[in-house]
Amino acid sequence: MLDYKFDNSSSYLVAGTFGSDSMALIDTMIKEGVKPIVCSINYHKFEGSDSDFASLKSYCEKNGLIFEGFDTDSLPEEEKYHQGDFKEWARKLRYGFFKKIYDKYNASALFVAHQQDDLIETYLLQKQRKRRLAHYGLSPISTVNSMVVVRPLLNYSKSDLQEYDEENHVPFSASTSKMEDEHMKNSIRKDVISKMSEIDRENVLDEMRLANDETIGLQRSINHTIEEGEELDIRALIALPEDGFVSAITKLVSSAPEKISLKAKDFSAIRAFCLAPQPNLSMKLKGSTYLIKEYDVITIGHHPDELPYSYVLEKPGKLDTPYFELDFSMGAEDRNITSDDYPITIRSVLPGDNYVVHGYLEPVRRLYSIWKMPIQIRYTWPVFINKDGKIIYVPRFRLVFRECHTSILKMKTTIQDKNDAM
Repeated sequence: MLDYKFDNSSSYLVAGTFGSDSMALIDTMIKEGVKPIVCSINYHKFEGSDSDFASLKSYCEKNGLIFEGFDTDSLPEEEKYHQGDFKEWARKLRYGFFKKIYDKYNASALFVAHQQDDLIETYLLQKQRKRRLAHYGLSPISTVNSMVVVRPLLNYSKSDLQEYDEENHVPFSASTSKMEDEHMKNSIRKDVISKMSEIDRENVLDEMRLANDETIGLQRSINHTIEEGEELDIRALIALPEDGFVSAITKLVSSAPEKISLKAKDFSAIRAFCLAPQPNLSMKLKGSTYLIKEYDVITIGHHPDELPYSYVLEKPGKLDTPYFELDFSMGAEDRNITSDDYPITIRSVLPGDNYVVHGYLEPVRRLYSIWKMPIQIRYTWPVFINKDGKIIYVPRFRLVFRECHTSILKMKTTIQDKNDAM
């Protein structure tokens, strides 16, 4: 249900109320193996505020979750709400509180339970105000007050989430959900959205998608490139609006072999990295994983000095490693490896690696894409390099393995193994 790659070593906040939306979000995060830090504010705005605030705190204690609550009664008199736009006052207070807790735990992201009703409301308000924007509606991932904000429920309506809660026995307060809509949302929610049929909703969403057509098309193209494991065109990446850039980089980094959580400041640093005048750069993300820039493209890879592995076979013989085992004792001419090539180096791939196939020089990463090699094993798939530094052999990947060589090479990095490790 949640399209997000969590890092077990990172802390995540979730904006919580005892309403159906946020309770569904908290439950799905728990099911993902995450123990989110639940942040909630008691505005004392409607009947049941105190009991719902207490119920959420009790739920967190029962499920071993950290609860960070704030009571607006503790505010100095001059900072309390007296008159004016309550929704705007509450929003500023809410995100100020979230930022304080975000910094306290050095969190990697703040999850909020915005759903499809919020998405439609935001778009209709933008349309009503005749605002020209790079992106309409809400973005799945954005940055607010130097926080990474994730909205994973935008494809679900309020009724979907209430149904989820009921089916999964997740407690929530129906009165809280109702009062939130009345006091925390724009009147367009009650006057327009609540009266929409499923067809009406889909028509509005289609209209929004059409307004976002150019950006969405570019985003989809970038997402496809990432899924294929190919290099990203920097010009296309920079052309995205800020939220689209954050979303694309998040997806790119999620393809790395190790789990990496980026802070808001990291996205700014990566944008500067992309725009730097130097044609060839590397930026360390975590461990041996780097962001690699080569002229007009970037990709995830390894620094030559910090490869996952690199082994040297001085002469035809045997080699047993955590990634593969081989026996070239009787030669490996069937793999285009001759005695003149020794000593040979067997290592994981680097972004600039090329290999001659049918007389054409092809990027090794491009071959991985053509072979439809799962991304999770591309980082440890071996390349063989002769004494002159030339790549002379790259094992062919096939989903259904067929041994067609007399020399022995067995991969230990199987799809199942990697999936288990992930």
